[in-house]
Amino acid sequence: MSAAPFTLDGFRRGLRDGLPLGLSIFAYGLGFGLVAAQAGFGIGRAVVTSAAIYSGSAQLAAVNLLQSGAATLTALFATILVINARYFLFGAALQPWLGQVSAPKAYGSLLLLGDANWMLTMRAIRAGEADRAYLAGTGTPMFVGWLAGTAIGAGAVTILPAPEALGFDLMLPAFAAAMTTAMTKARADLVPVAVGAAAALLIASVAGPSWAVIGAGLAGGAVAAATWRDRA
Repeated sequence: MSAAPFTLDGFRRGLRDGLPLGLSIFAYGLGFGLVAAQAGFGIGRAVVTSAAIYSGSAQLAAVNLLQSGAATLTALFATILVINARYFLFGAALQPWLGQVSAPKAYGSLLLLGDANWMLTMRAIRAGEADRAYLAGTGTPMFVGWLAGTAIGAGAVTILPAPEALGFDLMLPAFAAAMTTAMTKARADLVPVAVGAAAALLIASVAGPSWAVIGAGLAGGAVAAATWRDRA
């Protein structure tokens, strides 16, 4: 028996709070669908990719790597792993709260975890949210919006303009900047950001943008771990 509530009411609250996220993720998915179709993905392949990886940043980086002609299985795996490594930290932050329900409920909820609903759920937890179904509720409209946007974007590539014409190419950096701003609590938090940015610029000039993403993630993550130990 679960030691914490996991109810339909909690799921509905999460669904209500997550609906605005679903609308924005739909637009993001539309942009990915367009990019994927331009890279030769059909609708089915694009949607399966979105469902299996479920990470816009990792998917766009992987598609960019494929288009560069330098894609190997190792490079694709490393790209997706490094970019999605943050989810280990997200899960660790949620463990004291989510770990009080059964494994199927907890892991099923984590399958719907994204950057935006993680932040929303953490804020709700600080405000006293006790129902663990809230996380799955916030993630459902995001997941549906992501897949729907991907399908429509991939199918409409012949009639819609390029992603750049719609401004979708700016959505990922804008979202990343918003997350960085929201999660920065002290000046010391800016050090990993600066190191990651510098590493990305340096590596991009030598090895291209795909490897720059991996290098920036490793460099910024290493500095963040080191500075966290210093402050702990």
